[in-house]
Amino acid sequence: MRLMLGLILVAAAAPAPGACVQVSSERIIVRELLEAAPLLRDLDPDTLVGYAPLPGTIRTISGRELTLIALRHGLALTDVPDVCVERALRVITPAEMQAALEGALGMPDAQLDITEFSSQPLPPGRLEFQRSTLSQPPLIAPDSPVIWRGRLVYDQHHSAAVWAKVKITVERSVFVADVDIPAGSAVSDVEVKAVTVHEFPLSGPRLDSAAEIVGKVARRGIRAGQKITASALDEPKEVVRGDIVQVMVIDGPATLSLDGIAASSGRKGDIILVHNSASGRNFRAVVEEKGKALVRPTVDE
Repeated sequence: MRLMLGLILVAAAAPAPGACVQVSSERIIVRELLEAAPLLRDLDPDTLVGYAPLPGTIRTISGRELTLIALRHGLALTDVPDVCVERALRVITPAEMQAALEGALGMPDAQLDITEFSSQPLPPGRLEFQRSTLSQPPLIAPDSPVIWRGRLVYDQHHSAAVWAKVKITVERSVFVADVDIPAGSAVSDVEVKAVTVHEFPLSGPRLDSAAEIVGKVARRGIRAGQKITASALDEPKEVVRGDIVQVMVIDGPATLSLDGIAASSGRKGDIILVHNSASGRNFRAVVEEKGKALVRPTVDE
């Protein structure tokens, strides 16, 4: 019973909804309190009273506090009422969110559709989004909605978290496999074709021409109809295991040229094993270019 009575008394003491003065910034000035405390009308309307409470909370400025402020400015008052103050809040409009997201994306040719966004009341401020906080859709569903997190900056140095669920697509030409391409095989021109698709615009480095694909090696199997990405390709190796390799051996002023069989594969600058058929031994050499390698004392076994 005592607990219930206490709750009733607290509820009765709390200000009624809409009873508080709403202020537009973190600084409370006399001008904003005149309707609730008209006795302050003889003060300079820009006189600082204090600082506003955090958004979503209230602050009660006592009549005694207001009387002392008036007295400091040469005005003697009596019977000044208490004033309840809260931050003015508003809900972000769809148009504001759309403009902020399109500005952050910076791609006029992209289609950006908002399916949902932050609806909590917030102080008036500036919406800020960065591309780095935009989530990526799954590769198998590039047109799926994703979450984009940002913030609303208010009072210059305060901010609140906001978010939007968006679907972003752009029409562009991409290259797909015309047939299944096995892992480890070099891609030929007849295995690639260009198609027009609608896809997420920030899905990684683009391949702008077939020349960037043909001759590269598939890192993994690429299915027919699958988009070919830069991450799925690798540069071909200058030397492949089993190749005949022309080896130049340099030891001070002396040089020796011989042919060997590559016992391992490598690109330019890689160290590979080369088999010497005459001696039956393997030695290490540095790949110089296609079919050529170099041996120096520092890499020779």
